[in-house]
Amino acid sequence: MIFASLGDFQLGTTSVMSGPTAAEETLANDFYEHKVVRGKPVPQRGGEALDQRSFSFFFDESFCSPEGEYARLVAAMVSGAVMPFIPGGGGFSGKHYFIKQLKSTTHKTTQSGRIVRISATIQLVEVPGSALSVGGPGIAGAAVALLNPLLKRLK
Repeated sequence: MIFASLGDFQLGTTSVMSGPTAAEETLANDFYEHKVVRGKPVPQRGGEALDQRSFSFFFDESFCSPEGEYARLVAAMVSGAVMPFIPGGGGFSGKHYFIKQLKSTTHKTTQSGRIVRISATIQLVEVPGSALSVGGPGIAGAAVALLNPLLKRLK
């Protein structure tokens, strides 16, 4: 069984990527602060913030090509690919994410410099369903179209 799937990436398989050595999820509310003449500011709930997830794991030559698998993550981040996140037990919640940040550390190389083991941490940010339905060139296009519904998509 796998820990989770993120698009084509399977987190926690013994053939590609280790199970997460750490996993975090952040759920938050936005709020606005209204200043008053006397006393403390008054908070006003502004709705939900975008969900964020992060995972730390490693690639090792004993079960994959560390450089190749890391390159796939870099390509997904650079392209801004929006990917569904599905927990290993199933139960897709309908949430999609993009890779906001990718950090890596090379832990071991051969004498010739070939990478043997890389640890990585990915930070994901939710893309709401309303942004997915708009279409357009990636996340930026969807965000702009949501902000300005009169904007026509260039073809």
